[in-house]
Amino acid sequence: MNEPQAQLSKRSSDSLQIADGARASRCPVEHGSSSAGPCLPAPSVRAAGTEQRGPRTGSAPTSHHFFCARAAAAETRAPEKSGRRQPGAAAIMNAQVIQLEDGWNKLKTGGVLKIEEILEDASGGVYKHRISTDEYSQLYTTVYTMCTQKPPNNWSEPLYNNYCEAVIDYLTARILPRIKEKHDEAMLRELVRRWENHKTIIRFLSHVFKYLDRFYVKRLSLPELAEVGSQKFLEIVFNAVKREVRTAILELVRRERECEQVDKQLIKSVIDIFVEMGGSRASLETYATDFEEMLLSTTADYYSRESAKWAGNDSFPEYMRKAEDRLKQEQDRVANYLHSSTEEKLLKVCEEQLLQNPEQQLLEKEHSGCEKLLLDNKTEDLSRMFRLFSRIPTGLPPIANIVRKHITDVGLALVKKQSVNAEGDLMPYVQELLDIHDKYTELVGSGPEKGCFQGHNIFHKAMKEAFEVFVNKDIGKSATAELLSNFCDNLLKKSGERLSDEALEDKLEKVVRLFGYLSDKDIFAEFYKKQLAKRLLLARSSSDDAERSMIAKLKLRCGAQFTSKLEGMVTDMNLSQDIQSAFAEHVKDKELELDTDLTVQVLTTGFWPTYKSDELNLPKEMLQCIETFKAFYDLRTSHRRLRWVHSLGSATVVGKFTPSGKSKEHDLLVSTYQACILLLFNEADSMTFSDIQGHLNLPAEELKRYVLSLCVGKYKILTKDPAGKEVAPTDKITYNAAFSDRARRIKVPMIAAKITQEEKDATRATVDEDRKHAIEAAIVRIMKTRKSLDHQKLVLEASTQLMRHFKPDPKQIKKRIEDLIHREYLERDPSNPNLYKYLA
Repeated sequence: MNEPQAQLSKRSSDSLQIADGARASRCPVEHGSSSAGPCLPAPSVRAAGTEQRGPRTGSAPTSHHFFCARAAAAETRAPEKSGRRQPGAAAIMNAQVIQLEDGWNKLKTGGVLKIEEILEDASGGVYKHRISTDEYSQLYTTVYTMCTQKPPNNWSEPLYNNYCEAVIDYLTARILPRIKEKHDEAMLRELVRRWENHKTIIRFLSHVFKYLDRFYVKRLSLPELAEVGSQKFLEIVFNAVKREVRTAILELVRRERECEQVDKQLIKSVIDIFVEMGGSRASLETYATDFEEMLLSTTADYYSRESAKWAGNDSFPEYMRKAEDRLKQEQDRVANYLHSSTEEKLLKVCEEQLLQNPEQQLLEKEHSGCEKLLLDNKTEDLSRMFRLFSRIPTGLPPIANIVRKHITDVGLALVKKQSVNAEGDLMPYVQELLDIHDKYTELVGSGPEKGCFQGHNIFHKAMKEAFEVFVNKDIGKSATAELLSNFCDNLLKKSGERLSDEALEDKLEKVVRLFGYLSDKDIFAEFYKKQLAKRLLLARSSSDDAERSMIAKLKLRCGAQFTSKLEGMVTDMNLSQDIQSAFAEHVKDKELELDTDLTVQVLTTGFWPTYKSDELNLPKEMLQCIETFKAFYDLRTSHRRLRWVHSLGSATVVGKFTPSGKSKEHDLLVSTYQACILLLFNEADSMTFSDIQGHLNLPAEELKRYVLSLCVGKYKILTKDPAGKEVAPTDKITYNAAFSDRARRIKVPMIAAKITQEEKDATRATVDEDRKHAIEAAIVRIMKTRKSLDHQKLVLEASTQLMRHFKPDPKQIKKRIEDLIHREYLERDPSNPNLYKYLA
């Protein structure tokens, strides 16, 4: 058996600070003097063969938070031969045996009670007494020795128990009475001071008894000494005063809400105690149960009263400003002294009391509610309203309902106002619709930070539903679809509104957005197609790029099928140029001589509107050109037939006049019909209206318009006897040889033919016929895919497919189903009349 060995180890304790902020120079532990020699810990004594798992030294551990002393230690070398007996080793070991009572008295007097007194006597962070480095080292060595002695003198368990009892005695006798004897803020300050002192004492004692923590506590899985200290404070002190403490804090919070100055640092320190009472695992259970729940409850009560007071006395905008300010204050309150986990719960309570509960009452305030804000266009208040009420789950739908109703009322008022003047110019009405749409589009916004409602979907939906109500109202006998088409025609034709390219593009985009609300988009398409045809064929379009841009916008909105005919019309115009070039080459190559230059536009019947056929008797000059072109076209194509539409043609006629006896020529730009009328006067200077009709073979009503345009218009190339705007078969029409004008080139305008109700009805009839085919096509597509389907589902699916172009009538769908059954595309199930089957 090896002899016991003794070894002194060298360890220095680190410089530490007191938790209450006292500097190291004020620490109640004296510094060891270098001149007096180092302060040595007691030597560690180990007997060979014992089962001690502790360190080989009995040196004091590195202390922190409390001690400033630095202790140097001497070191002795271990014997060169471990098996050699060291004389006096056993005597040293026996001399170091400490009895429990002696050891504990030493620890209690020199450690526990002394540090308590030092902290009690401290004033302003200055300590009147100190614990020397030697004293600390002796305390640690005492604990170490008592815990490493061989049984029955190993006092680890009694020391642990005595430590716990000392903490309990200290808390019960010194701390709790001092806190309880004070009230309100004074009690809070005392609690904070005592808690800081308690943490300091526990840290000090934890270092003195460190050996217990490192081995005894760990081996038996007992609570560590620091944890015991915190737990006992919770059980003895905190639980005894927590109600009074909570009441005092809530009172300070209330005072701060009432704009009084309070000690925020004090509140934060007390709140931190509630948090720290959760233990080493950082549990917030104590904070949540003992403080947070009551905070939320009192907050709800406070803001419930405030809300009722504001709602009764203030306008809606003033209320919102106060509510927004209070919510910001509560956020700051969390940042200043509450735990961060409280923020979401606290704001939710505030939002419920300030916004959610009184929302309907606030929105409907008579002179300052949401409707009034919209009427007065109070964008700042509307933005604040959105910011506030978007914080609560049910906040926005009631506002969206008011916005929807407001926009609907504004639109219907405009419709009602315009309906009084339904026969007048309706283009200003369309412009007003666009202006209203611009206003509320800007109000709703297009995205975050844009517009009062920041582009929120619920407000886009509300605006869409509102516009769909009044945009689809007819003005007199004119549908909005027709008016929009007329508006586009006015923008795109040369004689219409003059705009820059950017302004034109912007206005067309706005028209297309308004077009999106139409339920009968196919009616718009039919009117637009006829007007586009006139612009293209009569060269009235102000810009080809603008025409293509408009078609592209419609295509993006409604799909390729919707604009296929419009695109085909534009394509035909480009192809016609190629054909015209080829015809010119043909005439040159064949050395053909024509009396008149001819330009022909070849159109595809399926793309263009249907035009009336006429039996116009052309003058021989024109007839020769047409026959030549027909022969050329027949050579290029097969199985195609040309049908001439003279009503869309134009011509340039050279007129020779003798005003004041002087010869003068004018280039007259006229329609084909006007040209045919003028060429008749090469044979005679005058003739009756019935003679003209006989030569040209045109309907009388149609011919009257063209004759009047030459007789009573701006340029009186012909004269009529008797004068006036009425034309009788016997009226005499005479060549006006005295006609003169400053301009050489003159465009003779037509007398504008008003779009008659019959023409509108014809357009609608065309639309209705197209709808029949569209409904049938949709039904067949659905049934071909589904094979069998009941009536309700078929109507619903067909309506959904067709809604993009028009709103189908369920009765019309039913009618088409019956027709398809009759034509054997579908059949009814024999056992279920409401079930349809597809017949391949």
